[in-house]
Amino acid sequence: MTSMPARVAALAIEAPERDAIVGPDGRVTYGRLVEDCRALAGHFIATGLAPGDRVGVLMPNSVRAVTLMLAAQWAGLTVIPVNTWYRSSELEYVIEKGRLRMLIADPVVFGHDIAAELAGSDFAGTTFLPQGAAATELAAAAPPLEDCAAAPGGIGLLLFTSGSTAKPKPVPLNNDKLMLNGWQIGARQHLRPGDRIWFSAPFFFGYGCCNALPVALAHGATLCLEERASDDSLAFIEDERCTVYYGLATATRLLLAAPGLGQYDISSLRTGTTGFTADDKRLAIEELGVSEVCSVYGLTEAYGHSTMTDAHDPLEVKLHTQGTVVPTQQLRVVDDAGRALAPGEPGELQLRGCVADGYDDSPELDAVAYTADGWFRTGDIGFLDEHRRLHFIGRFKEMLKVKGINVAPAEVEQVVVGHAGVDQVFVVGFRDGAGEEAIGCAVVPCSPVDDRERFTADLVRHIRSNAASYKVPARFLLLANEHLPTTDTGKVSKLLLRELLEEARDA
Repeated sequence: MTSMPARVAALAIEAPERDAIVGPDGRVTYGRLVEDCRALAGHFIATGLAPGDRVGVLMPNSVRAVTLMLAAQWAGLTVIPVNTWYRSSELEYVIEKGRLRMLIADPVVFGHDIAAELAGSDFAGTTFLPQGAAATELAAAAPPLEDCAAAPGGIGLLLFTSGSTAKPKPVPLNNDKLMLNGWQIGARQHLRPGDRIWFSAPFFFGYGCCNALPVALAHGATLCLEERASDDSLAFIEDERCTVYYGLATATRLLLAAPGLGQYDISSLRTGTTGFTADDKRLAIEELGVSEVCSVYGLTEAYGHSTMTDAHDPLEVKLHTQGTVVPTQQLRVVDDAGRALAPGEPGELQLRGCVADGYDDSPELDAVAYTADGWFRTGDIGFLDEHRRLHFIGRFKEMLKVKGINVAPAEVEQVVVGHAGVDQVFVVGFRDGAGEEAIGCAVVPCSPVDDRERFTADLVRHIRSNAASYKVPARFLLLANEHLPTTDTGKVSKLLLRELLEEARDA
């Protein structure tokens, strides 16, 4: 398994009639997909592109988007899946930093006019695929490229991932490592040929294009795509008989709150991946019924997942750990001086092995992110237990210093969510009246709260009885789920929550 398109070619021989991709724009078998890849790869070469050149794909989750990605890789090109929420300045940054030669886009994406967004750009390499058209409409009369040109060590994907820097970081991912790690991720889930993976998160993130896709190909599964999770997702899961659940907390809660829950048979869901809090995982396992779902820890720079539980691990292991490191990687926990720590001692998580060799043309980022002996600094805090299972604590940059004591927001969140009246919780730091850092807590109650002061007082009693007193938040915000502030990517924005807490303090 040297590359994703090479694996498509193998599956076209092994299972030509099996669905490869199902999406809102139809479905394609493995036998058909390899022919489409050859035809489109021929088109790319005919336009003057050469192996190593970079092609962007800006489309919602669909058969045509994945087909274009695989076809570009078949031609030996590097694919940049472009964030569909990006606007003019962000698109221009990706075009310039990613050194794009061609961008293939839908004219309109989620109501946004992409042509208008690019109108002020000097980039002349945009190709707009007619709305709803099949990817193969680009192929025209160019002869197909029969042999796959994706080199094992070549860069198959270049992903722009957000982090602590002002601009997204360009992460190059090699063809062979994508498949090697994809195989191990699927093995932990106990995937088998013919499994059907439900996926509704944005495909341009690492969870999709460098995780779900290589996992599906490595194990001969079908990738069942939706543009986004919705009340209709239950019907889609039933109709497609999806067996693998790729859903994080937002998707799990949406499905459980859907009016049709109980009217559709989603019992085909068997395994998959989810996270991150114990309550999030419990909902997927016990409420949604995905009994063999795996707990995970991962990041784009490490090809999706770095640690996982096994699908057959006990419930408590899944709820309270992120499992053991996958065989393609190594994990160590170190202190500030780089000294390896013993089991139970928290420190920074560092990775080596199936990890990006460095950021693309960004030595200033590499100097910070990699140690002298070649380990990747994740910026995350956690510890390994006596069974070498990871216990994730949080991001180093999110750690709070309260009265001189380090407090991990995740620790407080885990205590608060144990209250019977709490549905979701988000802990952030804010500056109190004296300018000191204090703990702020945004809570989504399970049901509307009539007496906020009484509810908050009960929360404080609950926390004091389950945690040290310095972990009690100084301020609470009670919010309905629909009032949670979110980023452009749909994640809850802790920056905006911090601003709300500051405003509440000043009021």
